[in-house]
Amino acid sequence: MFQRRKSIRTRLMNSAKYLMLPFLVINACIIITMIRYTAKKPIKYNTCYMDAISLAMQNRTPIEDGGPIPLEDVLLSDDQPTPGESIFFLETTCPCSDPKYYMLNLASREACAIESAALHNPSMNIFVLFACANSRQQVDPTTEAILSYSNVKLRRVNLWQLAKNTSIHDWISKDELFRSRFLMVNLSDLLRLLTLYRFGGIYMDMDVVVLRSFENEPPNFVGAESKVKIGNSILRLEPKGFGHKIIEYFLLDYQMNYNGDIWAVNGPVSLSRVMSYICNTNNITVMQSDQRRCQGIKVFRSSDFYAISDWAYFFEPQFANETMELLKNSYAAHLWGHISTQRDLRVNSNSAYIQLATQNCPKVLAAARKWFD
Repeated sequence: MFQRRKSIRTRLMNSAKYLMLPFLVINACIIITMIRYTAKKPIKYNTCYMDAISLAMQNRTPIEDGGPIPLEDVLLSDDQPTPGESIFFLETTCPCSDPKYYMLNLASREACAIESAALHNPSMNIFVLFACANSRQQVDPTTEAILSYSNVKLRRVNLWQLAKNTSIHDWISKDELFRSRFLMVNLSDLLRLLTLYRFGGIYMDMDVVVLRSFENEPPNFVGAESKVKIGNSILRLEPKGFGHKIIEYFLLDYQMNYNGDIWAVNGPVSLSRVMSYICNTNNITVMQSDQRRCQGIKVFRSSDFYAISDWAYFFEPQFANETMELLKNSYAAHLWGHISTQRDLRVNSNSAYIQLATQNCPKVLAAARKWFD
């Protein structure tokens, strides 16, 4: 009886092996197909950004029956950025599913950042660069508010043309950049480096509010986000000399350590790593204590750009007085837009954000009507 059971069990096991074999083969084929699909299939976003530029190159009449007004290319425009003396903002959003994705669409909070920079830095031109949008509506109160400042310029920018003749151009052409969970963020991290490589000057994120002038600050500076990290929301590098060399280091690190699936690794993490190399220390306090240690690069205190680490303090009225007190000596306020962007805010709110807008972007706030989006 025992031998019979053993014989049956043996036959079942042998049968299972034969039954499992085709199952394993099928699953292996599925896995291989998935790997090939995800690893080799081109990402549509690269053509999306290319299409945005080709649309702008068409011969369209700027003003025709209320039609869109094309944006000039920053590299082709007669009005070029003054090397080292311009402030740059970048918009890298490109919702390709929308047939009108090439139309400029600034939110009130983004426009507030632009107006605040123009207001406090009247001797510097403010260039707002769009990686996807290439036209603007003839009538838009928010856009008109920022264009009321003579030093604000709206331009489109082509990633491939901006990267031409740089060390990272060939890498971009391989499409690795576009295989990313956080494409807009990673594209922004790269474009700010390429913009400063080409023109020098100051880069700012669109989720900041400028509180004072940067006109007399050193030609090379970064800002500590915390005790252990350098932020890349605001930075300035000169177009020649050591500042230009620093950007080459940043571009090399971006390419060599690129990871499209981890948040901020190609931005603040990369910047902190390069600064540690330049300053020969990863201690930010030491970097700030002696500017010569970082070969002339000024490292601003975290309170200068990132005084408020909790984004809710900008929105909740009960924190308004405390927030404004913490910001009284700051150069800018960082609003942590990647978290706070979905938070609704009325223009008549008693929040610190609205108080900041009243003082630093009054025209945009007036154009916002009911909601400060």
